[in-house]
Amino acid sequence: MKSHVLYLALGTYRVRAAREHVKELASSGSQVVLVVADCEEWAETADELSRLDGVEVVRLPLDKHGSAWAAAKKLVGDKSGPFATAERLIAGDAHALPTAWAAIRRRPELTLELEPANTDGHTAEPSDLAVITPWYPSPNNPYAGSFVQAMTSAVAGQFDRVTILHTEDWGGRAYPALNDAIKVTQDRLRERRDLIPVVDSPEGTVVRVPAPLAHRKNYASWVGNQEKALMAALPTGKIEAPVVHAHTGIYGGVLALHLAKPDARVIVTEHSSFLDKVFAQPTARELYEEVLERADAFLCVSSRLREQIAAEFPAYAHKLSVVPNMIDFERFTPGPERSSELLNWLYVGRLIKPKGVDELLEAFALVAREEPRATLTLVGHGVREEDLTARVEELGLGERVSLLPPVSPEDVNALMHRHDLLVHPSKGETFGMTVVEAVASGLPVLATRSGGPQESLAGIESRSGALMDISDDPRVIADAYRQLRKDAAGIDLPAAREVLESRYGTEAVAKQLLAVYEGVRLPTPETAVATGEQPAADTPREQSAADVSAVTKSAGASAEKTPASTEPRGRAVILSLTPPGKPRRIVDFANFLIEQNVEVTLVSGRAAPFWERADLDRRVPVVSIEAAEKKLRIPRGERLLVYRAPRAVLRRTRRIAARNRKSIGPELAVATAQRVHTRAANAFHKKIWNKGWGEVRPQVLSRVARRVALPEVRLDLADHVFVADINSTVTGWKWAKANPHLTVTMHLDREIYEPKDD
Repeated sequence: MKSHVLYLALGTYRVRAAREHVKELASSGSQVVLVVADCEEWAETADELSRLDGVEVVRLPLDKHGSAWAAAKKLVGDKSGPFATAERLIAGDAHALPTAWAAIRRRPELTLELEPANTDGHTAEPSDLAVITPWYPSPNNPYAGSFVQAMTSAVAGQFDRVTILHTEDWGGRAYPALNDAIKVTQDRLRERRDLIPVVDSPEGTVVRVPAPLAHRKNYASWVGNQEKALMAALPTGKIEAPVVHAHTGIYGGVLALHLAKPDARVIVTEHSSFLDKVFAQPTARELYEEVLERADAFLCVSSRLREQIAAEFPAYAHKLSVVPNMIDFERFTPGPERSSELLNWLYVGRLIKPKGVDELLEAFALVAREEPRATLTLVGHGVREEDLTARVEELGLGERVSLLPPVSPEDVNALMHRHDLLVHPSKGETFGMTVVEAVASGLPVLATRSGGPQESLAGIESRSGALMDISDDPRVIADAYRQLRKDAAGIDLPAAREVLESRYGTEAVAKQLLAVYEGVRLPTPETAVATGEQPAADTPREQSAADVSAVTKSAGASAEKTPASTEPRGRAVILSLTPPGKPRRIVDFANFLIEQNVEVTLVSGRAAPFWERADLDRRVPVVSIEAAEKKLRIPRGERLLVYRAPRAVLRRTRRIAARNRKSIGPELAVATAQRVHTRAANAFHKKIWNKGWGEVRPQVLSRVARRVALPEVRLDLADHVFVADINSTVTGWKWAKANPHLTVTMHLDREIYEPKDD
C-alpha cells in the first residue's frame, strides 16, 4: 500500500529489522521517513537507506543518557515535522513505543503498526499443532531458530492447521525513566491485539509476539514478560491446540505450562546451552521443575543435555528422552574434491569466548608460520569481533584471515565448498549442528569433545575428520590439525554422511517427533533397564542404560551415604552462617574431607539447595538456620518499615493510576516514586542498617545456631570445627568454650586429615 510512513527505531537492538522493513516499504512505493538515534550502530544502515528512492532518514541527537527519547518527544510536537504528515506510524523497537504512544494520543487517526507485515487484524486462531519458541527466523534475525523451523516443517504436513507462536525479544538498554515509560506503554498496547504481526509461512501461521524488555535481570522475569505478551496476543488468553510443542524449558516450556489447555498434550524440546545459569536461580529452577511435571514428553537434543537435567532433577529422569536436532540433508551436497593438506580453515558460529575463537586464531597463527598457503575464515558476529580483528593485525596475518558476517542457511553449503576443513573449537555444545552440516556438505571437521560433537560423530570420528580435547592452549588445536593431516587418508565423508543422515535426517527425526505427538513413549535408559528394551535405533548417541543410571544415582537420586569400608578418619563440622554467593572454597574443602573418609556436617545460613547448586557432595548433611533467621523480629521489622509497607502503598497507588488507560503520565509519576523509594531504602539498608545490624548479628546468629543447629550436631563426637566466615566466629568461640575437646579454627587446613606417611 502506497502511503506516507513514519518508521521509528530509537534503540539499537532492531537495526536489521528496520533495514529490511524500510526496503520493503520503499519497494512498494511508500514514502518513508525513518527516524533513528544518531549513533554509531545506525551510521552504516542509515547511510544505505538514505540512498533509496522515497526514503528520508532523520537522525536524532542523543541526550546525556545516550538516548534519543527527549529529541523524539520534541519531534512529536513539531506541527510541521514528519509526524504531522504521516499516515502510518511504525514503532520498530522497544525504545520507540513511548514516542509512538504520544504520537497517537495527539493524532488518533494515525495508524499504528509494529511492523509492515501486520495483516489487517488477523490474529492467532485455534490450530491442531501449536509450536512455541523464543527463536524463529524473522526480519531482525533471519537465521535464528532455523532448527525449530526445520522440525516444524518436517511434521507440518500431518496437521491441517499449524501455528508458530514466536515470542520475539525486543531488547536493548534504557535508562530508568525510559525503561519505566517502555513498561507502561507496552502494558497499554497489549490491549491492541490487532498490533501483533501475523504472517503466513510454508510451515504454518507465524504469530510474532513482541516482548519489549529493556533489562534482562533473571530468567523468571524474562519469561514472565513473554508470558504476559503471549497471553495478550491470544484471543482467549489460552493456546487453543490439542498438541503443543514448546522449545526450551525456561521459555516455551513455561508458556505451555501456564497457557496450554489442561487437556492439551505438551511436548518440550530442550536445546539450551545455558541451563547451569537457569538452575542457579531459585525461582527459575522452580519453574523448570514445574515444566518437567506438566510435560507429557520432555525431549533433549543430546545425551549431554539429558544427563545434565537428570542430574539436577533425578525424580524426572524417566521422562527425559533424546530426539536430536533435525538436519535437512537435501540442502547439502558434497562439493569438489578437497586437498588432503586441508589448508583452508573455516569457522561458522558466534564470535564469543565460549566458542573458543580466541584459541582458534592463535592456533592458526602457529600453523601459518609453517604453512604460508594456509587461510582462516571466521563467519559470524559476536563480542569478540573487534578484538579478533585487532589481533589479526598484531599477528601480521593480513589477508590470510577473513572475518565475514553470518550467511543464510541456504548459503552455508556453498560456503563450505570453498574451504578444506571446518574447525569447531567450542568449549561446550548441546548439539553442534555446524559439525553435522559440514560433513553433509563433504567438508572434513576438526571439533572439540565439547558434548554434542563427540555424540553426533560417535563411531565415525576418523571417517569425518577428528576430535580434540577442550583446552585454553592453542597448541592443542595446532597439534590436532597436524595429526589430522597425517591421517587424512582415512577420511571417508560419503560414508560418514550416510550414517549422519540416518541419525539426523528429516525422515528419521520426524518419525520420532510424530510418534511422541501421538503419545508413544520413547525408551529412556531407565525404562530400558526395567524392560530390557534398547534405546531406539534412531538415537544411537544415547548412552547405555547403566551409564546414565549411574549418572542419575551419583547426582543424588537418593541422598543415602555410601557405607565406608573403614571407620571414619575424623568427624568435622564446617560453620558457615553467612556464606558468600559463590562458596567454592568451602565446597572444595568439604568435598576434600569426604574424599579423605571424614564425616562432615555443614552448619549454614543457607538451605541445602544453595549448596547442591554449588556442587557440594550430597553425602554432606546441611543443617540450615536460614528459616529461623528470617523469623527474627528486628530484621523483619526493618524490612516491613523500610521496604514492604512503602512498596505496598506505592503498588496500590500505581494500580489506581493505571486505571486511566488514556494517559500514561500519572502511572509514570508513581513509577518514578517507586524508583526513588528503592534507592532511598537501599541506601538506608546498606549505609545505616547494615552497619548497626552487623555489630550484633554474630551474637544473634550464635543464639539461633544454639537453638536450631546444636540439637542436630553431635559436637561431643566431633574433633574439629572449621569456621568459614567472619559472622560465624562468635558461634565457633562459644562452641569451643563449651566443648574443650574440640579444635576450633578459622583455617580450612587440609593437612589435618591428609594421610601421613609411616
